Amino acid sequence: MVKAPIVWVLVDNRIGNANQAIELAETIGKQYEIKNIEYNSFGSLPSYFLSMFPIHIKKSVLSNLKKEPLPDVVISAGRRTAALALYLKKLSNDKIKIIQIMRPNIKPKEFDLIILPQHDSFNYTLPNIVRVIGALTNVQEKIQKSQSDFDTKYPEIKNYIAVIIGGSTKGYKLTTDNAELLSKALINISQDHSLQLFITFSRRTPPLVKSHFTKKFVWPNVIYDPLSGESNPYPAVLGRAEYIISTTDSISMCSEAVSTGKPVYVFCPPSFKLRKHNYFIQQLVDLGLAKRLDLSVNNLEKYDYEPLAEISKVAEIINKKIL
Repeated sequence: MVKAPIVWVLVDNRIGNANQAIELAETIGKQYEIKNIEYNSFGSLPSYFLSMFPIHIKKSVLSNLKKEPLPDVVISAGRRTAALALYLKKLSNDKIKIIQIMRPNIKPKEFDLIILPQHDSFNYTLPNIVRVIGALTNVQEKIQKSQSDFDTKYPEIKNYIAVIIGGSTKGYKLTTDNAELLSKALINISQDHSLQLFITFSRRTPPLVKSHFTKKFVWPNVIYDPLSGESNPYPAVLGRAEYIISTTDSISMCSEAVSTGKPVYVFCPPSFKLRKHNYFIQQLVDLGLAKRLDLSVNNLEKYDYEPLAEISKVAEIINKKIL
C-alpha cells in the first residue's frame, strides 16, 4: 500500500493567507495538518535574512515543529511562512516539496510550485510558477455545507441582495464618507428591485462604518457582524443571494463572490487607489465576471459567466506533478 502524503499547512495571523492555504489543502484531498505559526519581533526583517534561518519564528513553535516527523509537502502562503518552509526543507535534506502561495520574496527556484496571482508583479517566468486570477477559494463547497444552518437561523429570508462590506487596509481607509456613498447606492438599488439587503461585515470593518449601516438599514434588511459571536452565515449568504455587492478592499471577498456564478457588483470609491486591487477588479470586469457599482447604477442586471474556479485548476496541477 502506498503511503498517503502528509501535508503541513503553515498558518499565521494573516487570515487571507491562511484561508487560501487551508482551502487548497482541502481541495487537494490528501491528509493534512495545520501548523499554527507565531512570530516574534524579527518578523519584519527582509526575506533574505529570514531565509538563512527562521529567527522570526517563536522558539517554542520552532522547537515543536522540529520534534515532529517532517511531512512530505508543505503549503506556505506569504513571505514569512515561505522562509520557514525553506528551513523545513533543509531539515529534510531537500526531501520536502514546497507549494508556495503568493510571492515568497526568496529565489523562486527553491520552491516546487509557486501559485502567483496575476495582479502581483513578478520578474520571473519559470515552469514552477502558476498564474491565477485573484485569491484561491473553494467557496462553493462551503456554500453547500452551510445551507441547513442558514435555513434554521433565517427561515424568513428568501430573496435578497448580499452586501459584503470589508474594511480598512494598510493603504486604504474605509471612511464614513465612503460608507455614505455606498449606502446611497444601496437604497436606490433596494427600492428599484424591491429586495431586502443581507449585509455582512468583516472583522476589519471600522466601528463607525458599522454604526452607519446599522442605523441606515433596519428590518426587513438583515445585518451580520462577525464580532457578535454568532455562527457565520457568510458562505450561505453568497450562495442564496440574487445579486452580490462587495467592497473593493478585499481580493479574497471579490474572488469568493465571482466564484458563485451570481451577478457581482464591486463598489470602488474615488478615494480607492490601491494598484493591485484596481488591476484585479478591472480584470474581473474585462472578463465579464463582475461589474462596477457607483451612484449611476440603480438597476442590477442578471448576467451569466463561468464561475471562477482557480483552486480546482491548481489542485489538479499539484496532484499530477507533486503528490
